[in-house]
Amino acid sequence: MSSHHYSAVVFDFGGVLISPITDRISEVAARHGVSTDELLHVLMGPPAVSTSDHPWHRAERGEIAVVGFQQLVQPWAGEAGIVLTGDEFDIILDGVFKVHDDIVSRIVELRSEGITTALLTNSFKEFRAHIEEHVDFGLFDLVIDSSEVGYRKPEPEIYELTTKRLGLTPERILYLDDFVANVDGARAAGWDAIHVTSPQQALIALSEALELAPRT
Repeated sequence: MSSHHYSAVVFDFGGVLISPITDRISEVAARHGVSTDELLHVLMGPPAVSTSDHPWHRAERGEIAVVGFQQLVQPWAGEAGIVLTGDEFDIILDGVFKVHDDIVSRIVELRSEGITTALLTNSFKEFRAHIEEHVDFGLFDLVIDSSEVGYRKPEPEIYELTTKRLGLTPERILYLDDFVANVDGARAAGWDAIHVTSPQQALIALSEALELAPRT
């Protein structure tokens, strides 16, 4: 049993264990002469809420395949006045990313300290095998993949499911994510959460949270 206040630390995948997808979106946004946030809204849907109709959200819930994304997002592009060139999703979904090895090493340390580790990720069924080639999911005591459970962050149900599967009360859970909406969703579920802006900041904030939390 860990001596820390937290019994489990839950990690997001993109932007925490690996470089954020927004890096690739920023590249494409610059080409179109629009902001990253504008293109993010078009290609990935509004980040602060879940929709029933945006293809990215539907694929992350496992409802549809990623094939045909380029055509499916045309209504959102048209509404934003952005003319897509046809290769946007090829660029952002090409599977090229950098693994944050320092974060991975810290996860190993946490497990050795008796803290339960979990992965909570919005993902697509098609990419599970690819990402597991780069990050060993055996690092985690629990993996919650949105495309497998039918809920996505920041939907309350995915946090509730994770809490239940961890077998813990919410206040015993600490979460790290690079999207503010997902951090807010975790806090609404009763978890403590860290908004990740870089691997170095995440490691410092994580250490501070574990040290400052009251011991039991």
